[in-house]
Amino acid sequence: MRVFFLSLVFAVICANAAPAAETYPTHPVRLIVPFPAGGIADLSGRLIAQGLQEKFKQPFIVENKPGANGVIGYHALMQAAPDGYTLMMGTVGSVVINIVMDPHPPFDPLHDLAPIANAAEYATALVVNNAMPVNSVKEFVAYAKAHPGKLTFGSTGIGALDYTAAQLLMKEAGINMLHVPFKGGPEALNSLMGGSIDCIVEVFPVVMGQIQAHTIKGLAVTSPYRQPTLPDLPTFKEAGFPGVELTGWLGLYGPPTMPEDIRQMLGHAVAGMVKEPAMQQRFRAIGFEPTGQDANAFAAYHAAEVVRWKTFTSEIGMSR
Repeated sequence: MRVFFLSLVFAVICANAAPAAETYPTHPVRLIVPFPAGGIADLSGRLIAQGLQEKFKQPFIVENKPGANGVIGYHALMQAAPDGYTLMMGTVGSVVINIVMDPHPPFDPLHDLAPIANAAEYATALVVNNAMPVNSVKEFVAYAKAHPGKLTFGSTGIGALDYTAAQLLMKEAGINMLHVPFKGGPEALNSLMGGSIDCIVEVFPVVMGQIQAHTIKGLAVTSPYRQPTLPDLPTFKEAGFPGVELTGWLGLYGPPTMPEDIRQMLGHAVAGMVKEPAMQQRFRAIGFEPTGQDANAFAAYHAAEVVRWKTFTSEIGMSR
Protein backbone atom coordinates (compact mmCIF):
# COMPACT_ATOMS: atom_id res chain seq x y z
CA MET A 1 0.00 0.00 0.00
CA ARG A 2 2.85 2.35 0.92
CA VAL A 3 4.60 1.61 -2.41
CA PHE A 4 1.36 2.33 -4.28
CA PHE A 5 0.93 5.63 -2.42
CA LEU A 6 4.49 6.72 -3.20
CA SER A 7 4.04 5.80 -6.85
CA LEU A 8 0.85 7.85 -6.98
CA VAL A 9 2.59 10.88 -5.42
CA PHE A 10 5.46 10.55 -7.89
CA ALA A 11 3.04 10.39 -10.81
CA VAL A 12 1.25 13.56 -9.62
CA ILE A 13 4.56 15.39 -9.23
CA CYS A 14 5.65 14.36 -12.72
CA ALA A 15 2.34 15.48 -14.18
CA ASN A 16 2.62 18.86 -12.50
CA ALA A 17 6.21 19.20 -13.70
CA ALA A 18 5.31 18.59 -17.35
CA PRO A 19 6.77 21.26 -19.64
CA ALA A 20 4.41 24.22 -19.93
CA ALA A 21 4.96 24.37 -23.69
CA GLU A 22 3.31 20.96 -24.18
CA THR A 23 -0.15 22.43 -23.56
CA TYR A 24 0.46 26.13 -24.33
CA PRO A 25 -1.68 27.99 -25.17
CA THR A 26 -4.94 26.76 -23.65
CA HIS A 27 -6.66 30.18 -23.68
CA PRO A 28 -6.30 33.60 -25.38
CA VAL A 29 -2.90 35.34 -25.29
CA ARG A 30 -2.63 39.11 -24.87
CA LEU A 31 -0.10 40.99 -27.02
CA ILE A 32 0.58 44.47 -25.65
CA VAL A 33 1.50 47.15 -28.18
CA PRO A 34 2.91 50.10 -26.21
CA PHE A 35 2.00 52.63 -28.91
CA PRO A 36 -1.19 53.86 -30.63
CA ALA A 37 -2.90 52.01 -33.46
CA GLY A 38 -1.36 52.57 -36.87
CA GLY A 39 2.27 52.82 -35.72
CA ILE A 40 5.05 50.38 -36.52
CA ALA A 41 4.65 48.31 -33.34
CA ASP A 42 0.92 48.04 -34.02
CA LEU A 43 1.31 47.14 -37.70
CA SER A 44 3.93 44.46 -37.06
CA GLY A 45 2.26 43.26 -33.86
CA ARG A 46 -0.97 42.54 -35.67
CA LEU A 47 0.84 40.54 -38.35
CA ILE A 48 2.61 38.48 -35.69
CA ALA A 49 -0.59 38.02 -33.66
CA GLN A 50 -2.48 36.80 -36.71
CA GLY A 51 0.28 34.36 -37.62
CA LEU A 52 0.51 32.95 -34.09
CA GLN A 53 -3.27 32.67 -33.88
CA GLU A 54 -3.33 30.62 -37.07
CA LYS A 55 -0.51 28.38 -35.80
CA PHE A 56 -1.73 27.75 -32.25
CA LYS A 57 -5.50 27.92 -32.85
CA GLN A 58 -6.00 30.31 -29.95
CA PRO A 59 -6.74 34.05 -30.07
CA PHE A 60 -3.72 36.38 -29.82
CA ILE A 61 -5.35 39.68 -28.91
CA VAL A 62 -3.56 42.97 -29.59
CA GLU A 63 -4.03 45.55 -26.85
CA ASN A 64 -2.73 49.09 -27.43
CA LYS A 65 -1.32 50.75 -24.31
CA PRO A 66 0.48 53.91 -25.47
CA GLY A 67 2.34 56.38 -23.31
CA ALA A 68 5.79 57.40 -22.06
CA ASN A 69 7.49 56.04 -25.19
CA GLY A 70 6.56 52.46 -24.39
CA VAL A 71 6.97 52.50 -20.60
CA ILE A 72 3.20 52.29 -19.94
CA GLY A 73 3.04 49.10 -21.98
CA TYR A 74 6.10 47.71 -20.20
CA HIS A 75 4.46 48.25 -16.80
CA ALA A 76 1.34 46.45 -18.04
CA LEU A 77 3.54 43.51 -19.06
CA MET A 78 5.22 43.40 -15.65
CA GLN A 79 1.90 43.53 -13.81
CA ALA A 80 0.62 40.45 -15.64
CA ALA A 81 1.31 36.87 -14.59
CA PRO A 82 4.65 35.71 -16.12
CA ASP A 83 3.04 32.63 -17.65
CA GLY A 84 3.45 33.38 -21.36
CA TYR A 85 -0.10 34.65 -21.77
CA THR A 86 0.93 38.32 -21.83
CA LEU A 87 3.54 39.41 -24.36
CA MET A 88 4.72 42.78 -25.69
CA MET A 89 5.83 44.10 -29.06
CA GLY A 90 8.89 46.27 -28.44
CA THR A 91 10.78 48.66 -30.69
CA VAL A 92 14.46 49.53 -30.47
CA GLY A 93 13.42 53.00 -29.35
CA SER A 94 11.14 51.86 -26.53
CA VAL A 95 13.16 48.99 -25.05
CA VAL A 96 16.72 50.16 -25.75
CA ILE A 97 17.36 53.77 -26.87
CA ASN A 98 14.86 55.43 -24.55
CA ILE A 99 16.23 53.42 -21.64
CA VAL A 100 20.02 53.59 -22.09
CA MET A 101 20.00 57.40 -22.37
CA ASP A 102 17.95 57.84 -19.19
CA PRO A 103 20.00 58.52 -16.02
CA HIS A 104 17.16 56.97 -14.00
CA PRO A 105 15.75 54.29 -16.33
CA PRO A 106 12.36 52.72 -15.53
CA PHE A 107 13.78 49.24 -16.11
CA ASP A 108 16.99 47.39 -16.92
CA PRO A 109 16.92 46.45 -20.62
CA LEU A 110 19.30 43.52 -20.06
CA HIS A 111 17.52 41.84 -17.16
CA ASP A 112 13.90 43.05 -16.99
CA LEU A 113 12.69 41.63 -20.33
CA ALA A 114 12.79 38.19 -21.95
CA PRO A 115 13.59 38.49 -25.68
CA ILE A 116 11.47 36.04 -27.67
CA ALA A 117 11.95 36.83 -31.36
CA ASN A 118 13.11 39.59 -33.67
CA ALA A 119 10.50 40.20 -36.36
CA ALA A 120 11.68 42.95 -38.72
CA GLU A 121 13.87 45.98 -39.24
CA TYR A 122 12.99 49.35 -40.75
CA ALA A 123 14.48 52.67 -41.84
CA THR A 124 13.38 56.22 -41.16
CA ALA A 125 12.69 58.81 -43.84
CA LEU A 126 12.98 62.59 -43.88
CA VAL A 127 9.62 63.93 -45.03
CA VAL A 128 8.35 67.51 -45.25
CA ASN A 129 4.94 69.02 -45.77
CA ASN A 130 4.08 70.00 -49.31
CA ALA A 131 4.21 73.71 -48.52
CA MET A 132 7.96 73.61 -47.87
CA PRO A 133 9.91 74.97 -50.88
CA VAL A 134 12.42 72.10 -50.93
CA ASN A 135 12.72 68.92 -52.99
CA SER A 136 16.02 67.41 -51.84
CA VAL A 137 18.06 66.97 -48.68
CA LYS A 138 20.57 69.60 -49.78
CA GLU A 139 17.77 72.10 -50.39
CA PHE A 140 16.26 71.23 -47.01
CA VAL A 141 19.56 71.77 -45.20
CA ALA A 142 20.12 75.08 -46.99
CA TYR A 143 16.61 76.20 -46.05
CA ALA A 144 17.14 75.17 -42.41
CA LYS A 145 20.41 77.11 -42.27
CA ALA A 146 18.67 80.16 -43.70
CA HIS A 147 16.02 79.89 -40.95
CA PRO A 148 18.04 78.81 -37.87
CA GLY A 149 15.93 77.44 -35.04
CA LYS A 150 12.69 78.18 -36.89
CA LEU A 151 11.87 74.81 -38.45
CA THR A 152 9.88 72.32 -36.35
CA PHE A 153 10.20 68.53 -36.38
CA GLY A 154 7.84 66.03 -34.79
CA SER A 155 8.71 62.77 -33.08
CA THR A 156 7.23 60.20 -30.73
CA GLY A 157 9.45 61.47 -27.93
CA ILE A 158 13.01 61.73 -26.69
CA GLY A 159 14.67 58.35 -27.11
CA ALA A 160 12.43 57.15 -29.94
CA LEU A 161 14.09 56.21 -33.23
CA ASP A 162 12.48 59.11 -35.12
CA TYR A 163 13.81 61.56 -32.52
CA THR A 164 17.24 59.89 -32.66
CA ALA A 165 17.29 60.11 -36.47
CA ALA A 166 16.41 63.81 -36.34
CA GLN A 167 19.19 64.44 -33.83
CA LEU A 168 21.65 62.62 -36.07
CA LEU A 169 20.52 64.65 -39.08
CA MET A 170 20.95 67.95 -37.22
CA LYS A 171 24.41 66.94 -36.02
CA GLU A 172 25.64 65.77 -39.44
CA ALA A 173 24.09 68.66 -41.38
CA GLY A 174 24.92 71.40 -38.85
CA ILE A 175 21.34 72.61 -38.46
CA ASN A 176 19.02 73.29 -35.54
CA MET A 177 15.28 72.62 -35.33
CA LEU A 178 12.58 72.82 -32.66
CA HIS A 179 11.20 69.54 -31.31
CA VAL A 180 7.45 68.88 -31.06
CA PRO A 181 6.61 65.58 -29.28
CA PHE A 182 3.62 63.35 -30.11
CA LYS A 183 2.17 60.15 -28.64
CA GLY A 184 2.77 58.21 -31.84
CA GLY A 185 3.95 58.37 -35.43
CA PRO A 186 0.45 58.68 -36.98
CA GLU A 187 -0.28 61.79 -34.86
CA ALA A 188 2.99 63.40 -35.96
CA LEU A 189 2.21 62.53 -39.57
CA ASN A 190 -1.26 64.09 -39.35
CA SER A 191 0.24 67.30 -37.95
CA LEU A 192 2.78 67.35 -40.76
CA MET A 193 0.10 66.98 -43.42
CA GLY A 194 -1.95 69.67 -41.70
CA GLY A 195 0.97 72.09 -41.77
CA SER A 196 1.39 72.34 -37.99
CA ILE A 197 5.01 71.14 -38.21
CA ASP A 198 7.59 71.35 -40.98
CA CYS A 199 9.15 67.89 -41.06
CA ILE A 200 9.59 64.51 -39.41
CA VAL A 201 12.30 61.89 -39.75
CA GLU A 202 9.69 59.22 -39.26
CA VAL A 203 9.90 55.44 -39.46
CA PHE A 204 9.38 54.41 -43.05
CA PRO A 205 6.29 52.18 -42.70
CA VAL A 206 4.32 55.09 -41.17
CA VAL A 207 5.04 57.57 -43.98
CA MET A 208 5.41 55.25 -46.98
CA GLY A 209 1.76 55.45 -48.05
CA GLN A 210 1.58 59.23 -47.81
CA ILE A 211 4.79 59.63 -49.84
CA GLN A 212 3.28 57.38 -52.49
CA ALA A 213 0.08 59.45 -52.43
CA HIS A 214 2.08 62.71 -52.72
CA THR A 215 0.40 64.21 -49.65
CA ILE A 216 3.90 64.79 -48.23
CA LYS A 217 7.34 64.97 -49.82
CA GLY A 218 9.90 62.27 -49.12
CA LEU A 219 13.52 63.44 -49.38
CA ALA A 220 15.69 60.48 -48.28
CA VAL A 221 15.83 57.28 -46.20
CA THR A 222 18.33 56.46 -43.45
CA SER A 223 18.89 52.84 -44.50
CA PRO A 224 22.08 51.88 -46.37
CA TYR A 225 19.87 50.67 -49.24
CA ARG A 226 16.86 52.08 -51.11
CA GLN A 227 13.43 50.84 -50.06
CA PRO A 228 11.87 48.38 -52.56
CA THR A 229 8.44 50.01 -52.32
CA LEU A 230 9.85 53.48 -53.15
CA PRO A 231 12.92 52.82 -55.28
CA ASP A 232 13.17 56.45 -56.46
CA LEU A 233 13.69 57.74 -52.91
CA PRO A 234 17.47 58.14 -52.36
CA THR A 235 19.44 57.17 -49.29
CA PHE A 236 21.07 59.94 -47.26
CA LYS A 237 24.44 58.70 -48.51
CA GLU A 238 23.29 59.20 -52.08
CA ALA A 239 21.92 62.61 -51.10
CA GLY A 240 25.35 63.71 -49.88
CA PHE A 241 25.09 62.95 -46.15
CA PRO A 242 26.66 59.52 -45.58
CA GLY A 243 26.76 60.00 -41.80
CA VAL A 244 22.96 59.93 -41.58
CA GLU A 245 22.46 56.17 -41.54
CA LEU A 246 20.51 54.07 -39.04
CA THR A 247 17.82 51.40 -38.94
CA GLY A 248 15.54 50.17 -36.19
CA TRP A 249 13.94 46.85 -35.37
CA LEU A 250 10.92 45.27 -33.70
CA GLY A 251 10.86 42.30 -31.37
CA LEU A 252 8.52 40.19 -29.28
CA TYR A 253 9.17 40.17 -25.51
CA GLY A 254 7.85 38.58 -22.36
CA PRO A 255 8.44 39.06 -18.64
CA PRO A 256 11.91 37.92 -17.49
CA THR A 257 10.48 35.05 -15.42
CA MET A 258 8.26 33.57 -18.12
CA PRO A 259 8.68 29.80 -18.66
CA GLU A 260 11.81 29.19 -20.73
CA ASP A 261 10.24 26.42 -22.78
CA ILE A 262 7.40 28.74 -23.83
CA ARG A 263 9.91 31.48 -24.70
CA GLN A 264 11.85 29.07 -26.88
CA MET A 265 8.73 27.68 -28.53
CA LEU A 266 7.33 31.13 -29.34
CA GLY A 267 10.72 32.29 -30.61
CA HIS A 268 10.97 29.32 -32.94
CA ALA A 269 7.39 29.84 -34.14
CA VAL A 270 7.83 33.55 -34.89
CA ALA A 271 11.23 33.11 -36.56
CA GLY A 272 9.86 30.38 -38.81
CA MET A 273 6.71 32.30 -39.60
CA VAL A 274 8.58 35.49 -40.54
CA LYS A 275 10.79 33.54 -42.96
CA GLU A 276 7.82 32.20 -44.90
CA PRO A 277 7.55 33.87 -48.36
CA ALA A 278 3.94 34.95 -47.85
CA MET A 279 4.71 36.64 -44.51
CA GLN A 280 7.84 38.28 -45.91
CA GLN A 281 5.76 39.73 -48.72
CA ARG A 282 3.24 41.11 -46.21
CA PHE A 283 5.99 42.74 -44.13
CA ARG A 284 7.68 44.29 -47.18
CA ALA A 285 4.37 45.56 -48.55
CA ILE A 286 4.03 47.86 -45.51
CA GLY A 287 7.66 48.99 -45.43
CA PHE A 288 9.46 46.49 -43.19
CA GLU A 289 12.37 44.19 -43.95
CA PRO A 290 11.63 40.83 -42.24
CA THR A 291 14.37 39.30 -40.10
CA GLY A 292 13.18 36.36 -38.02
CA GLN A 293 15.64 35.69 -35.19
CA ASP A 294 14.64 33.02 -32.67
CA ALA A 295 14.85 33.40 -28.88
CA ASN A 296 18.56 32.69 -28.44
CA ALA A 297 19.71 34.71 -31.45
CA PHE A 298 17.49 37.64 -30.49
CA ALA A 299 18.67 37.61 -26.87
CA ALA A 300 22.28 37.94 -28.05
CA TYR A 301 21.36 40.64 -30.56
CA HIS A 302 19.33 42.56 -27.97
CA ALA A 303 22.28 42.57 -25.54
CA ALA A 304 24.63 43.83 -28.26
CA GLU A 305 22.14 46.55 -29.23
CA VAL A 306 22.03 47.85 -25.64
CA VAL A 307 25.78 48.43 -25.79
CA ARG A 308 25.70 49.86 -29.34
CA TRP A 309 22.93 52.39 -28.72
CA LYS A 310 24.37 53.50 -25.40
CA THR A 311 27.58 54.39 -27.23
CA PHE A 312 25.72 55.93 -30.17
CA THR A 313 23.50 58.24 -28.10
CA SER A 314 26.51 59.36 -26.10
CA GLU A 315 28.49 60.15 -29.26
CA ILE A 316 25.77 62.35 -30.78
CA GLY A 317 25.08 64.07 -27.47
CA MET A 318 21.58 62.74 -26.75
CA SER A 319 20.55 62.96 -23.10
CA ARG A 320 17.60 63.76 -20.88
